[in-house]
Amino acid sequence: MKRFFVAVALMATVIAAVFVPHAFAREGHTVKIALLGDFLPASSAVPFLERKGTAYFFDGVRPILGNSDAVFLNLETPVSVRGTPWEGKRYTFRASPVVAKAMYAEGVRVVSLANNHILDYGYQALDDTMRALRAAGVLYVGAGMDANEASVPALVSTPSGEVAFLAFSNTLPRDFWAGAHRAGTLFGSPKTVKRLVTAAASKGAGSSVIVSFHWGKELMIEPKEYQTSLAHLAIDSGASLVVGHHPHVAQPIEIYRGRPVLYSLGNFAFGSYSKSVQAGLLVVAKMDEDGWCDRLEIYPLAVDNTEVLFRPRRIMGPEGKRIFEALTETIPRTEADVTWKDGMGVIIPRRPTGSGK
Repeated sequence: MKRFFVAVALMATVIAAVFVPHAFAREGHTVKIALLGDFLPASSAVPFLERKGTAYFFDGVRPILGNSDAVFLNLETPVSVRGTPWEGKRYTFRASPVVAKAMYAEGVRVVSLANNHILDYGYQALDDTMRALRAAGVLYVGAGMDANEASVPALVSTPSGEVAFLAFSNTLPRDFWAGAHRAGTLFGSPKTVKRLVTAAASKGAGSSVIVSFHWGKELMIEPKEYQTSLAHLAIDSGASLVVGHHPHVAQPIEIYRGRPVLYSLGNFAFGSYSKSVQAGLLVVAKMDEDGWCDRLEIYPLAVDNTEVLFRPRRIMGPEGKRIFEALTETIPRTEADVTWKDGMGVIIPRRPTGSGK
């Protein structure tokens, strides 16, 4: 219990760092949150990190990020120089701690640590990661030195409103899941999801609640049934928007009860040369003061590193339109207006009649 209160105190210290207004454009009382996919500045990306710096990875999307109030992504690696590879795990990653401050410079204010790589170099590297993020002013969710700390939401305060973030990992290994006295990621059981999302959406939390899941199967373009069940549960419990990571590829977009479900954004800058991954997504969600997402801007990204060399860039023209239409073809037009214009997709959800917050 003492560790929990220490964790809350530390989190509050970091939250205070994001109360200060920063130079992002705003529209009235709309909060603009940019959402990115899996970020892994390790493995094959290391030579580019060492030669060009972390900013290189963001070159192709910086204008969009700079026009948002805050950026959220899945940090798919610890940032540490310490620790040893997790015994028996086939793929283990670790990135330089310099990444933390560099992410902040790009507008990243919150990251999810709820994934299947954050403990790749053990508990010491996880602790280093959280310390580096706190020092840089970047909030983290979905992992901690015990399950209580991993359950603490991140609250981002902007001049236009507050947004609460929660993150869950539904991926293996199970040994990565945090316990009462064990560090790790926050497992998203239905009971836990309902409890924490309901609490975050209650009075006194952020006006909007964004819930992130690390889930699904790698390279699978359709969500699994349990993903849909958890997404709907999160929204039924008060989430404004659900965003997913882990499959490496983009998955379809759904509008459920007037609220968006982004089942997978795919990769962002990810340290692999896999030809199986061609496109990811950058999504800008515009949230109103009542916690509703009034507008989604969808930017398909080229992420095949044999071509973009870990610097994702926008896919525009017919190919971008094709990707967008494939991801939105199952959205009933009674649920949202869906259009492609000026090199980006736009989704305007229809708010259910008589709906409140």
